[in-house]
Order: sequence, then C-alpha cells, then structure tokens
Amino acid sequence: MIGFHIDFNVHHFKRDYLERWLTDLAGVGYDTILWELEDAVAWDTCPECASPDAYTKDEFRELLALSRGLGLEPVPLLQTIGHCEYVLRHGGYSHLAETPDRVDQYCPRNPQLVPFLRDWIDEYLDLFGDVRYFHIGADEAWQLGACPECKAYAEHHSLSQLYIDHVNAVCAGLIERGVRPCIWADMILHHHEALDRLSRKIVLFDWMYDIYRGNGKVCVWGQGLQRTEELSPETLATFGQCLFPKGDEPAREPETFYTADFLAARGFDVVTCPASASGADSVFAPRHWLHMINTYDSARKGQADHLHGSVLTSWTVRIHPWELQQAIIELAPHAANHPHEPIEQFERDYLERHLGADRPEFWRACGLLAKPGLFNNVRTLGFGKDAVPVPEDHVQQSLTRLAAEGRIEHELAAVHDRLAEYRKGLDLFGALAESSDKGGPMFETWSLAARNLINRAEITAFLLTHAPTARRLTPGARQQGADLLEQLHQLRADTHALYSGILKPTRLKLVIDWLYRSVEHALSRTVQAR
Repeated sequence: MIGFHIDFNVHHFKRDYLERWLTDLAGVGYDTILWELEDAVAWDTCPECASPDAYTKDEFRELLALSRGLGLEPVPLLQTIGHCEYVLRHGGYSHLAETPDRVDQYCPRNPQLVPFLRDWIDEYLDLFGDVRYFHIGADEAWQLGACPECKAYAEHHSLSQLYIDHVNAVCAGLIERGVRPCIWADMILHHHEALDRLSRKIVLFDWMYDIYRGNGKVCVWGQGLQRTEELSPETLATFGQCLFPKGDEPAREPETFYTADFLAARGFDVVTCPASASGADSVFAPRHWLHMINTYDSARKGQADHLHGSVLTSWTVRIHPWELQQAIIELAPHAANHPHEPIEQFERDYLERHLGADRPEFWRACGLLAKPGLFNNVRTLGFGKDAVPVPEDHVQQSLTRLAAEGRIEHELAAVHDRLAEYRKGLDLFGALAESSDKGGPMFETWSLAARNLINRAEITAFLLTHAPTARRLTPGARQQGADLLEQLHQLRADTHALYSGILKPTRLKLVIDWLYRSVEHALSRTVQAR
C-alpha cells in the first residue's frame, strides 16, 4: 500500500481541485486514497452534521469513479470513538458523548453507540461500493474511561480492554462482510495490556510524525520522545527486542520505528504513517525538512517484507495548502519505490522537474519559513478539529494572559528571531523567481506564505509592545499599526483568492476568519483606542 490521506476535517475541497490532485497523486506513484470525509458528504445516518457545502452522494460517487479509474484504491474512514466533534456538537447526539461537557469522544459503553456506528458504516459501504479496507479511526481517545460506567469497567478490566472491546465490536460487522478494518495504532500502543484480544483481521496504521533516524530518540506512547537512557524498565521489558534488535550494547542506536515491528511480530498487518502536515506547523507553512525526513524514513520502513506499506497523512487543521506540501507528497511514493536512493537524489530530481535546475537554495528558503511562532499556529490562534468560530477577542485575551504571566519579553525575543528568518526566506524566494525559467506559481504560493508570516510576526511584535500597556501610542507607532493593518487586509484578500480555488464557500469563510479575524481585531483595537 502506498497511500495518501485526504482529510475533510477543515478543508472542504472543491471538486476540480480534488480532480487535479487525484490525477497528480496517481502520476507520482500512489495506489491508495484514505478518504476522511466527516461532514463533507450529506449523510442520511447523521443529516444534522452535513456541511452546507456537502457533496451529494452522487457527486462523491463521481469522484470515486475518477479515483478508481486512475488506479487509486479507495479506503473510507469514519471516526468511531474520538474526533467526533462534527457529530456531538449537535444536541441530538449528546447522549453518545463520553462526558456532557466535551464533544470530542463517544462513550464506548453506551449501548446505542455501536448500532449507530454500524448503520453509518453500512451507509459508507453503500456509497463506496466494494472495498477491501475500511478505516474506523479510533485515535487520540484521550477521555477514555472518563464517564462513571467506563471508569468502572476499566477498573475491573483495564483501559486497554475497554478500548479494544469497543474496537472489536465496531469491526465485527466489517469482518463478517469480508472487509478488513483499519485503526490508527496510537491508543493500543498507549494501552497495550489487552492487545491479545484485538482481532488480527484489523490493519494497524502506525503513525508518528516527530521522529526520524539518527535523532537519538524514540516515541514511547504516553511518555513522549525519549532518549535511550530515559527508557523505563517497563518500556524495555515490553519493547526491548524491537527497540534493540541487535542488542543494547553501548553505541547501538534504537530502532526508530520499533512499534511497527512490535505490532507485526504479534500477528498484525502494519502500515507506517508519516505526515506532510501535523501538530506544531504554522498555519502558513509546514515544518518542511522535518516532514521530508520523517516521510523518507517512514515510507521506506513501510516497504519492509514484514510490513504492509505506508500512508502519508495530511491534517488540514494545519491550514496550509497541498501546494506547500508538494515535495513531501511526491517524496513518499518515491522513497517507497526507491528505498536505497538517498534523499539528496530526490531533492535534486524534484528541483530539476519543477524549477528546471538544481537550485538547493529553494530548500533553504522553505526551511526559513518552517518555525512557527506566536499567533501563526493553531494552538495560539485558538481553533482546532471542532471547526467552530473563534471568539473575536481571542488574541486580545491571550495578550492579557501573557502579560499577567510575565512572558511578554520572552515572546517578543522569539518573534524577532522568527521575523529575521521569514524575511530572509522571502528574499530567497524572490531571487529564485527572478532567476528561474520555471516554477512561477510555486514561488508565488511560497512567497505569499512568507509575506503572511512576516506580517503576522510584525503585528505580534507590535501587539506585544503596545497592547498590554496603558500608554498612549506615539504618532509614529499609530502610523506603524495602521500600516500593518493595511498590509493584513491585503494579505487577507490575497489568501482568500488562493483558497477560493481550493475550498468550498462556507468553509472558505471560516478558514479565512480563523487566520485573520482575532489578530485584526486586536490590532484595530490597539491602534484606534489610543
């Protein structure tokens, strides 16, 4: 399997955009598409959750027909425990929630849940037709065992058994129909005590995005990234043979992707999963080299004889478009099909293909935009997978909190560091555009990302300097703020123009509001109030 993950959680893609990319994905070597649809299709099982711009089933069937015609096998994905915000935020489904104050997780002990999910799975299968695989999500169920009944069950058995019994129950109908269920592997690696209870018909998608060979660390679910000397006796007792297949003598490096080996050794088919966009990226550009090297290492690992392939994930809650992830997207199937070729060869070939010449400064320019900063990432802009509007005063409230915590000077120094990098990146892209015969649209998209990052850093520095104080702005500072606001308005218009070719109208408005509204409000208030 060499797959690409299309995530509709935030980006409700236009049809012509998807058609272009499906053609490109097939052309660079993908053979599978993992469709995470959420509310982007008008479902009968949960009609309330459908977006105003949702595809009709007939429209989506036409996309599936195109995809299949290109040789791209479809795998539907329906979340069945966590990441169900788009369902639970509607009051008619609140009884299925793990706790009444959250909308991100179903209660696995609710007797109405599995019948509801099985009905929805049947509707998915009717839409997708014959499929070999069906992904039920099941990742990041961090509220597991929170409600009284789930807590009591877990105390009598274990959190692992609570989780695995639910997964087996959801998967049973699929297995009976000859369809292989798939799940993300993080929760069973976090709670592996009852792993022997999990059906071996289930394919495990083993994701980890912040690791790569040679970084001296491994991921231990529930404990984070750890160096060899930090690994606990329990971790070594459970995973030691896979962590150190050649022994743990001094100077032996642990196997970075040991979890795939651990799960495969226990009889599961395992798919490795890197990412082209993930958690700590800014909303304007990815952490480019991190995703490149993670994808290169993970995709090659997935082609090992004892594993089942690789799927590149791209989480659209990070906002930046696929055009900025293109090199990573092209790398995944290339690395899988050329496991002995160094990544440097791919980099040279990519530049020859897209720019007409090997211009390594392109990678340097991408890297200069890679570090996120204050008010240019999901966490500090206040939105997430629940896909709801952010309060207009979010940035203003954040500034007040930073001042109360005494963090203004620290944040200001970090913003100035980022600002210098972003400016240099923009200069490099400008020089490349002037001296290259090809790649004009690519340079325009990257330059827009750089301009956004520069403007956001300049605004953030201005706000950190002036917003938390009660001092009247000097005429010069007032003019500076007004100029920054004018630049933001232009960037908002330019970014809207970019995304208008990518996203459907309802989600386009929401995305643009996420990117700009609370920053614009804070800046306008600071400039106009004094």
